[in-house]
Amino acid sequence: MPKTQAVEETLLNAKRKVTQAFEAKLMASRRRERFVTGELLMLINSPEPPEQSVFIRINGLRPSRGLECRYIIEANELNEKTEMAK
Repeated sequence: MPKTQAVEETLLNAKRKVTQAFEAKLMASRRRERFVTGELLMLINSPEPPEQSVFIRINGLRPSRGLECRYIIEANELNEKTEMAK
């Protein structure tokens, strides 16, 4: 695997921790969900433009009886309000 592809996959599947509360759109319905400080998220691969990030919630409250949902947000806002999880 080329080095750039490995770095890209690491970034896209990275776990992030919320440092500032924010809202993101649920991809299936465009309904907005709130994410609070301390929640863990994971970025995922998507066909969305690079200005937007798609992620799933790892922990915290989940709508739809605990089903995994995909959310979308501007990449800059996600980077400002989250940090890499250890």
